[in-house]
Amino acid sequence: MTDAADKPVQSQYSVTIWETIAIALAGVSLVAIGTAGLVYKFFSNAANPQRATLIARSLMDYQIPGGAQGAFGSNFGGAKVAIVTSPGFPRDGNLVSPAKLAELKGVELFIARVPLDVETPVGSVVVPDVYAAKPTDPYDLFSSPDFSFSYRSGEDFRATTETIEDRKFCGSVVPVRIQTGELILSEQLPGIPAAKYDAIATFENSKRQVTVTAIGLNAKQTSNTVFNSLKCK
Repeated sequence: MTDAADKPVQSQYSVTIWETIAIALAGVSLVAIGTAGLVYKFFSNAANPQRATLIARSLMDYQIPGGAQGAFGSNFGGAKVAIVTSPGFPRDGNLVSPAKLAELKGVELFIARVPLDVETPVGSVVVPDVYAAKPTDPYDLFSSPDFSFSYRSGEDFRATTETIEDRKFCGSVVPVRIQTGELILSEQLPGIPAAKYDAIATFENSKRQVTVTAIGLNAKQTSNTVFNSLKCK
């Protein structure tokens, strides 16, 4: 199924990783220029909405109310990563007017596939009190030593409630972390109601990770609906 909103749009995400390139020898300026060009090309390709949507659809079927558009998509280190959002999900908190804050609603879906030999942060999903004492997130494959990747709004999510439920994901029943709270778009704005689902499962010789973040007054119901629509490929 192809959403009507799955069409190229101008991405407003800011590049927040790999902002500098260390050059060992000052004399290799031509190499430095070439390296900078490759990094620029990487992020230009990754932020292409059409490419991001294709990567997301290659990993998972999903249904997002109001349609979805690609925000970020990349293949690196044997992994595939994609982010899609509904049109109403804010890309840049600095562009949101305080007067419009109460009207915001939407969904951001983060999807990842990594090889089985990538180390899971704590080996298995753990209960909330143990999880809180861990330096890494057990629901984030990219907090492992093999990867360093943070490109989604979940990093600005502040949970007020958290439960772990056994739910079906990628053909298996796995512990799913369900949180409600608020999403902080910027330091200048108050938080908005939000809900988040996190899950990791093994599927066809790879690990699959998903994060569903919904905002708005019906965030909890919306995030549940989107999570239930997910079908791994």
